[in-house]
Amino acid sequence: MRRVAVGLLSLFVIAACGGGAGGSGGNNSGTPQKGGTAVIALESELHTLDPMGSSLLVEREVFYNMYDALFTIDPSLKIQPGLVTQWDTSDPMNYKFTLRSGVKYQDGTPFNGASVKANIERDKTASTSRRKSDLASVASVEVTDDTHVIFHLKHPDATLLATLVDRAGMMVSMDAVAKAGDNFSLAPMAAGTGPFEFVEWKRNDHLTLKKNPSYWKSGLPYLDGVTYRAIPDVNAILSALKTGDIDIARVIAGKDVASVKADSNFIYKDVPAIGFNGFELNAGAPPFNDAAKRQAVAQAVDRYAILKDIDFNIGVIGYGPIPPSSWAFDNSEKIFDHADASKAKSTATGFTFTFKTTSDPVNQQEAQLLQAEMQAAGITMKIQTEEFATYEQECANHQFEACNVNWSGRIDPDGNMYAWWHTGGSFNDSLYSNPQVDQWLDDARTTADQSKRKDDYDNAQKQIVQDAPYVFTTFGVSAQISDTKIHNFTLYPDLMIRMAEVWKS
Repeated sequence: MRRVAVGLLSLFVIAACGGGAGGSGGNNSGTPQKGGTAVIALESELHTLDPMGSSLLVEREVFYNMYDALFTIDPSLKIQPGLVTQWDTSDPMNYKFTLRSGVKYQDGTPFNGASVKANIERDKTASTSRRKSDLASVASVEVTDDTHVIFHLKHPDATLLATLVDRAGMMVSMDAVAKAGDNFSLAPMAAGTGPFEFVEWKRNDHLTLKKNPSYWKSGLPYLDGVTYRAIPDVNAILSALKTGDIDIARVIAGKDVASVKADSNFIYKDVPAIGFNGFELNAGAPPFNDAAKRQAVAQAVDRYAILKDIDFNIGVIGYGPIPPSSWAFDNSEKIFDHADASKAKSTATGFTFTFKTTSDPVNQQEAQLLQAEMQAAGITMKIQTEEFATYEQECANHQFEACNVNWSGRIDPDGNMYAWWHTGGSFNDSLYSNPQVDQWLDDARTTADQSKRKDDYDNAQKQIVQDAPYVFTTFGVSAQISDTKIHNFTLYPDLMIRMAEVWKS
């Protein structure tokens, strides 16, 4: 759903994949050819094209090709220069950034210190902003000149650079924002500094980007444009790939991965993803304002059946929000492991709840599996299937009892926890609040000592899992699924499909 991929659109299949490469093995060699258009499948329709108000994975994917952020990452998730070229964080209360000079937005206005200040202030103060949790530590931005700014912090923040890799660090032209007014989220004309710029968005049909001829990275992009198509059915995504209607997909059903890997017409590769899969329980309303009922549900879930029967053993069992690839992973935390219907019954039983999901066949299959597992524990689970936009909005507005929502993940463990389970967090759909968890998450943000941060995250994760505002099931993978005409595709664990260096034969 939301965030995630929708945050992964709520596909537990998250990125159906397995390992290795099919087709021609990767297509990362040869002399790049310029021109052509690549067509990419999105698992859901977008809600907004404004990074400030965004919460969906599919939106982030488009943003990474339209907007540049202050920082970027390499495929190993190490922070690299973006629109910031040098940084001095020796003073934990005042971060000094040197900005890339000579960069212009697609509308011709300059990217400079004043623009950075305006973007951060907009993200921190606008009533519709979802970036407030991300930037909570920033007191102000001081512009020293066109290419230097100082971020003055309210308190030390070990997570800030990682935060500025993503939507909170994506820069948009303030002139473009003013010119478009209320229409900016639907048609951000010439608003970014990225490799592609917006052309048009026709809902439930296509979203078109064209090459930015003045992109600051010389010689890029190679493609003339990128077209996105929202295809909310994983079976339809595979069909479109086979017919050539799309060139690239992020997800297919787990049952189809083996055949795609064996087909010489396709390329398949994957790496472990940094997000998590599962579903939310609304701790702010009955029946799940009762922690025992949340814990009973978590105890009744057979994670091994989900991995085997839904994901076809693509990925691994998930016990909490921090994946095995993270330095903060706790391999000792297995509070809820194998399903135990008897233990679930002794915790709480005989109640009913409604599980919201979408019509995607994989989501439906998983919902039915969960329904049977709940029944074994004496719990009645009703399945409510909704159109994606309605479902996403209701989950974000706390109008649910259980909601099928995954998360694409962030490079710092804070990004997998703070906004979700800190009191008042931007993605805290579950209305979960635990003062001790808040303290651990706050402390982890304010120290640079990684061992101390890990202790805080270990403690916070154990408490969150025990309190069960979210039931964790699996960790997935990030995959390239494309035809063999796609070259120079770089696979990142964050699920983002970056198109600046991709070319098509």
